[in-house]
Amino acid sequence: MQLIKLLKCTNCYGNLTKKNQSLHCKKCDLHFPIIKNIPAFASANLLSTLLKKSQKEYDKIHQKPWDHLRDGSYEILASFARGNRTLDVACGDGYVEHLSPKTVGLDFSLAALIKAKKNGARFLVQATAEALPFKDNAFDLVICAGSLEHFGDPEKAISEMARVARIQILTVHSSIPGHNLATRILNIKHQPIEKPIGMRKLEQMLKRTGLQVVYKGVWTLPVNYGRVIPFLPELTSIPSSSFTICIKK
Repeated sequence: MQLIKLLKCTNCYGNLTKKNQSLHCKKCDLHFPIIKNIPAFASANLLSTLLKKSQKEYDKIHQKPWDHLRDGSYEILASFARGNRTLDVACGDGYVEHLSPKTVGLDFSLAALIKAKKNGARFLVQATAEALPFKDNAFDLVICAGSLEHFGDPEKAISEMARVARIQILTVHSSIPGHNLATRILNIKHQPIEKPIGMRKLEQMLKRTGLQVVYKGVWTLPVNYGRVIPFLPELTSIPSSSFTICIKK
């Protein structure tokens, strides 16, 4: 795969050419650096104040040891990815990419992408989900697992995912009344942006962005994974996330 052929300027969607250690858009004369062989479209000066804070905190998370889920989630997602032109949005440490090496991993955290590279990911891009630096219909499939609720503008992110691929597979953390009430009262967050999204609201966003749900269900991901809130248990049997497969109309 020649990743550069799929990339577009996030400002004007113009074509990019490689120039030394950067990508150059002739149309608007912007330069995007290539850092450790990773095209970087999410430099701090291009982000909102909230996203800058989120990026900084997320970088810190990925600079520490972090054990990944071992419930089969990544194996299942990688089985969808294999054989398709796949983009993994908010790929984190690159566990899907480790199992499906041709998958393109995208994250706004350079620290996460560097770890993903160490885990064997080959095609990586630093960018935000709300401004994907890819051509229209560049992929067959987009995966976004457990991250939509951490985006600054989740509906814009869904719109961008629909623009670059026909099929979307999303796992999204839902609102769990008792748990979320406790975290709000105590002002405890896993990440700076934390907006759980219920299935009804998710379906409304998907419809507005031109996606049709062909399958919906629940995905049991641990609540309080890693005991982020030490005095609360890591609940492993609650259907804490929705799981949807969508197609562009």
